[in-house]
Amino acid sequence: MTKLRLIANSSSRSCEGSIFSSDWLTKLFPFYLAFNREMQIVQIGDAMHRLYPAITLGNALEDYFTIKYPDIAADFAAACEQADALILLESQNGGLQFQGQALYVASLELIFFLGAPQITDLNILRSLEVKVAPPSRSATSDYLMLLQARTTPLSDLRRLADKMAAQRQAWQSALAQTELFAALFEQAADAIAITDNATKLLKINGAYEALAGYCREEVVGQPIATLFELESHPEMQQEMWQTVALGQLWQGRLLSKHKDGSVCLQETTVFPIQNKAGQLKHYVFQIYGSQAHAAQAHGFSARTLERSAAYAKPTFGKEESQNSLSLFQATFEATADGILVTNTRGYTLNFNQKFVNLWQIQDADLVMQEEPQIFKYVAQFLKNSEGFTDRIQDLYAQPTAESHDILELQDGRFLEGRSRPQRMNDQVIGRVWSFQDVTERQLTEARIRYQASHDLLTGLPNRMMFSDRLADTLFQAAQNLSRLAVMFLDLDRFKLVNDSLGHAAGDQLLQEVARRLKACLRESDMVARWAGDEFTLLLPNLHSIEDATTIAQKILLALRPDYELEGHTLHVSSSIGIAVYPNDGETAETLLKNADAALYRAKDGGRNGYHLYTSTLNSEASEWLTLENHLHRALERQELMLYYQPQVNVVTGKIIQMEALLRWQHPELGIVSPGKFIPIAEENGLIVPIGEWVLRTACAQTCAWQAAGLPSIGMAVNLSARQLREPKLLDMVERVLQETQLDPRYLELEITETTVMKNVERTCTILQELRRMGVSTAMDDFGTGYSSLGYLKKFPFHTLKIDQSFVRDLNTDPNDKAIVAAIVAMGKVLNLQLVAEGVETQAQKHSLLSLDCEVMQGYLFSRPLPAQAATDLLMSQARGEKCPET
Repeated sequence: MTKLRLIANSSSRSCEGSIFSSDWLTKLFPFYLAFNREMQIVQIGDAMHRLYPAITLGNALEDYFTIKYPDIAADFAAACEQADALILLESQNGGLQFQGQALYVASLELIFFLGAPQITDLNILRSLEVKVAPPSRSATSDYLMLLQARTTPLSDLRRLADKMAAQRQAWQSALAQTELFAALFEQAADAIAITDNATKLLKINGAYEALAGYCREEVVGQPIATLFELESHPEMQQEMWQTVALGQLWQGRLLSKHKDGSVCLQETTVFPIQNKAGQLKHYVFQIYGSQAHAAQAHGFSARTLERSAAYAKPTFGKEESQNSLSLFQATFEATADGILVTNTRGYTLNFNQKFVNLWQIQDADLVMQEEPQIFKYVAQFLKNSEGFTDRIQDLYAQPTAESHDILELQDGRFLEGRSRPQRMNDQVIGRVWSFQDVTERQLTEARIRYQASHDLLTGLPNRMMFSDRLADTLFQAAQNLSRLAVMFLDLDRFKLVNDSLGHAAGDQLLQEVARRLKACLRESDMVARWAGDEFTLLLPNLHSIEDATTIAQKILLALRPDYELEGHTLHVSSSIGIAVYPNDGETAETLLKNADAALYRAKDGGRNGYHLYTSTLNSEASEWLTLENHLHRALERQELMLYYQPQVNVVTGKIIQMEALLRWQHPELGIVSPGKFIPIAEENGLIVPIGEWVLRTACAQTCAWQAAGLPSIGMAVNLSARQLREPKLLDMVERVLQETQLDPRYLELEITETTVMKNVERTCTILQELRRMGVSTAMDDFGTGYSSLGYLKKFPFHTLKIDQSFVRDLNTDPNDKAIVAAIVAMGKVLNLQLVAEGVETQAQKHSLLSLDCEVMQGYLFSRPLPAQAATDLLMSQARGEKCPET
């Protein structure tokens, strides 16, 4: 096919962006000319070039032609004013005249002269054919042969030529629109399939290829059932075809098939395409949904686009062109995206109604203004209008660039915008823009991002976000040589709130604590919920360590006021551990570990306070870890043992009961203090199997003493708070009694006052069940907790053990003596056995006797003894000896 000759310098313009394609323009007007503002010829029709081969592109029009009519100068502005008027050019070489019209194309800044030779002599016409006709039959030779074949007057020939020109122009317009819609068809984010009226597939777009896994060559000509599972839902299929048969849209969910055999339920719209006579010609299937959009997000290759363009080219008969144009126009308007098509300078060429609706443009005429104002207009609706304008300028400065942006509008909506160059014959002739409302998706993604980085209960950043921020802040601190502090904070006895008032109250407490914490911090500080009732704080840019302690004191004061929760007024204290960079660590892991160690020291120090990390805490933590590792094997290695300490009735001098006390004999560490390993066992849960071993061993020892004929005395065994929470505690006690054959009346279980009050209702139930089993119970360390007489009278205890802290200063502190006297009096009223712990001197013994407390336990009578030594002590008592006193 003959190609246009185009000037190669920078001032030249291509007609590719006009409504004419180059090939069809030279076929329609083989003698056409195009010139620019400088009146330089920049394009020339094929026949004109053959007729005047000396014409050089870039030279002035007046070098070759004179404007004979109208009488105007060879001036661009003057020629523009004559647009659509009759123009007569005369060649300066031979005097041949050409009559036609001037067409001004503003977007290209070119004037096109569309004309034909004024010929009155057939001999000249034949001579002209020889000069311009190429060896093959081209559009030019067809045109001249048509002129020769006519013997009608020249005016009739002109009318015939005009009619042919109008018809070819209509075909050319249809072709240009078809090429445009083919590009839009590929640009659409939704998967689209088009069939004929027999539902045979004609084409699918790139989004459908990505969605279904087929390339279009595999499905073209196949029935629509290749892409959809219709037979399994006959009622839906019937409804769909009945709807579209009436010329109406059908929307619903169809099972879309993938090439791999899988199916997926997709939101689908089916709409019919009719010709002017109302006959159904095509069906369009459009799939909405994230899968189709995800495929679009991956983009399509140039080869795919070219291949789709090849499918789009129709046979350019009038009927076929109109049908194709109608089909693609319907597809263009039906797509879920708002589409805008511009030339390379930003002038609007086409748009659909969805584009107007998405941008809420009140007057659609604004989109088609001659000046490229549409982007300036829509920018006013954006939050970042300046950034959008810069982005547009960059894209039009780089014709081949593509873009993908999320645009936030001032009304709260989000639009996803994509732009790709539109190509024709391997040249960029403009841009295709697609816009889609993704507000719901953006809000969902924002909600997911928020939930991934925040604690949903308190709204505070979570552990992941805190760790990221800490890493960034540490990097900045290293660069700036500045200090920062990391704090660990948790609430004292928070579990008691959950257990006694319920999780709803616990949640309210955490929310209020979070609010108070945020109010204490500077703008640059950060507080996060780490886990449970634990919070972490990051304090950057500290001038000194005192800055951290000042904020810690402020936090403790802020958390001190009462909390109103679920109709209850609570006072909750907190403990804080502090580690400072770079003194206490240079990495996030080290700082967090050290702040956590400092927190535990704050709790050990009495709670409701803060503690700064010191290096000695690491050695303590290391010791803790070592003991924990060894403790896991202590039971199986038989390193645990029981010692026994007697409880003596000082009036009779008789031992009435032994208390079993746990000891750990480590082969390398020696005797490990219970004060060190019992808290570890409580925390990691080992106290449960260890506690069962203690109970079984103590019961078995009691039975052994009885079998040896020694006095039948009771055995006291301590229950920990962790054991008390065990659901099968009662079953375990009953099983041990059965296995050891110990009479339950010889077993007494001791529970500390603090443990009792952690879960009043459960403790009361357990004590009642133990009494039913015949096992007695004792409240240990009485007077050190926070029980009330109202609670005490409800608990079925047999014994109260007076804590040694009152006994120690019994003879030196009148208050302690008064307290002991009150406890003894209360015990007598409640008919409880009283045991004084920690008796070490005769003076203490006599004072207790004077207060009517007869049963005592302490070093005055005996230290805790291993089993054999305790056996010897009981044997001496069997011989009638009294328990010795030191």
